[in-house]
Amino acid sequence: MKILVSNLGSTSFKYKVFSMPEEVVLARGGMDRIGGQGSVHTFQIGGADEVEQAVDLPDHASAIDEALVRLAEGGVLASVEELDAVGFKAVHARAISGVVELDEDVVGRMEDFYPVAPAHNPAYVAAIRQFARVAPTARRVGCFETAFHGAMPQRRKMYAVPYAWYEQYGIQRYGFHGASHRYAAEKVVELEGRADIKHVNMHLGGSSSLCAVKDGISQGASHGLSPQGGLPQNNRIGDLDPYALDLVMRNEGRPWDEVLAQCANEGGLVGLCG
Repeated sequence: MKILVSNLGSTSFKYKVFSMPEEVVLARGGMDRIGGQGSVHTFQIGGADEVEQAVDLPDHASAIDEALVRLAEGGVLASVEELDAVGFKAVHARAISGVVELDEDVVGRMEDFYPVAPAHNPAYVAAIRQFARVAPTARRVGCFETAFHGAMPQRRKMYAVPYAWYEQYGIQRYGFHGASHRYAAEKVVELEGRADIKHVNMHLGGSSSLCAVKDGISQGASHGLSPQGGLPQNNRIGDLDPYALDLVMRNEGRPWDEVLAQCANEGGLVGLCG
């Protein structure tokens, strides 16, 4: 069985192809600057030397096509029909979580949450649909970033907002970076030799989050409704009094979408550094 596992960003696409159940890595690769200038595809077939190649990648669909061409040329896939499944690290589909097959219902829920995860969901949906076109026989499966936080006590997920907002729109804390926090929690148990431990996980990087863990279960996460909240990040503002946005809009006469885009792209360390 051959499985391609993918990890997408707003301008990147990384992948590995595994032979299962042996868990042997047949190939790996990554592309960045998708949609911009100077895109590079770095890939490795089996034990061969790593190769870097300049490529033109206007969108994620072209990145997927590029990967499949290199996999075919390298003898990893005689045809796309050899792909049994494609796995995705998915981000947000409201109440849908865990590991699920990415059928039209799930993809539709991801599209509904474009406003909440604008840097993630559109790229993932584009990739899911492209794989459905070019490799229709391969099952498409997603592991949602929110999964590890699903067992978080409900009282800790709730915001102090009108309850109708939670019922109608799913406004609550979901938490993200679930795969990372799950791995860290399991590693702590392994190193300590016991499960009855309270600790705090720190996922630090361009996108950062904290997670309180007790007995291997998420008890609280710094991320909230979206990956934009919580800690200040590379270019995301993190938590902010919502009335600050209203003040900016009223004084500058700017539309809501423009202010939100600035929060997502010009906040965090970028904003603090001027």
